[in-house]
This record gives sequence, C-alpha cells and structure tokens, in this order.
Amino acid sequence: MSKHSFTVSKKARYYQIGDASPVIKKVWIVLHGYAMLSEFFIKKFKNLDDGETLVVAPEALNRFYIDSSYNRVGASWMTKEERITDIKENNDYLNSLANIIFNKIGHDNFSLNILGFSQGGATACRWVFSSPMKVSNLILWAGGIPEDTLTSENKEKWSNINTHLIMGKQDYLIPEDYKARFIELIKKYGIDYSVTQYEGGHKIYPEVLLNFSKSL
Repeated sequence: MSKHSFTVSKKARYYQIGDASPVIKKVWIVLHGYAMLSEFFIKKFKNLDDGETLVVAPEALNRFYIDSSYNRVGASWMTKEERITDIKENNDYLNSLANIIFNKIGHDNFSLNILGFSQGGATACRWVFSSPMKVSNLILWAGGIPEDTLTSENKEKWSNINTHLIMGKQDYLIPEDYKARFIELIKKYGIDYSVTQYEGGHKIYPEVLLNFSKSL
C-alpha cells in the first residue's frame, strides 16, 4: 500500500457582524472552538457592534456530526491525522480570507484583534506566525499557546504583539495545575502578557468580552 495526495478546491464560509468598509476602525477575527460552528459562535460578539467595528468568524473546514441522532453539526480546525497539512491549509485559508476582508475595508488604519477560543487558540497562534499581517492584540480565550510557536525565530514577533489570556475560574478544561504550567511556560519564553479571569466556565460570556474590549 502506498499513500498519495492531491489538491482540490473547497468552499469555505464565514460570518460577520458589521460591514467591511472604509469607516472601520477595529477588526476582530474570531476563531471558534472544537465542535462549534461560526454561525452560532459569532453571536457572542454582538456587543462589539458599534458601527466602526467589524467582526469576522471563519468556520473550520472539517465538519462532522456531534450527536448520536445526527442532527447537530460542529467543525474542527485539525486532528492529529495529517496534522502538518491541516495547519498549513488553515493558515492559507485564513490568510486568503484576511486579504479579502482588508481589501474590502480599503485601508490599513485599523486595529486588528485575533481571538481564538479553546482549540481556535492554537490555530490563531499558528496563523499569526505564518502571516505578515500586523496584529494589534492576540487574545486566547480558554486556549493555550502551542509550543511549536515558541521558537527563537518567533521571539521578536511575540514581543511586538499584545498577548491576552482569558480564563474562566470554573473552566473544567483548564484546571489550576494546567494554568500554572502554562503560565510558567510563557514566562520562561519571555512573553509579555495580561491575564483576565472571570466567574464562569468554558465559554465566551458577552459581558466579559465587552468589558475586556474596552481595555484595548
């Protein structure tokens, strides 16, 4: 048996709040977590809609049923299978989408916030470091920083990005020992970061998001 591969085209979808136009001063590109869909994920960001903010929620390319009755559908950014290929294809996909959005805005005088929730956090980090785009804030909500981005080659770029960690105090997927190890890792690497903790679990709370956004 021998393994082969070839390239095919695939239609990707995304949802947005606001219009990509010259009035935009802030852009949020938000990456959902495992087994989520961008159609529902983006609703958490309605509070950011002020007429000058654009929120874009790309959807991961791999969809699957998430319940035994085959009614609910979710998407995943990657698995361990064909991991390197998926990472590259995610980066290419997100770079293409960003170019479309930025061209529609028609200028580059806006702040760019990249938010990754849960599994989307690792995808956000890998994308940021595969792209020449200038990122104002990298926000990891209930997600970690993949160690493959903590390289000597990336240190300068990490130092030029405002990195924010947002964690729920009752998030069962991020216990205290994990938080401690994670914080120790990025301290050792030398990342300058802020931490926001809130009362709640493994999800985005619109009121927490809105309060956090006012600090940017």
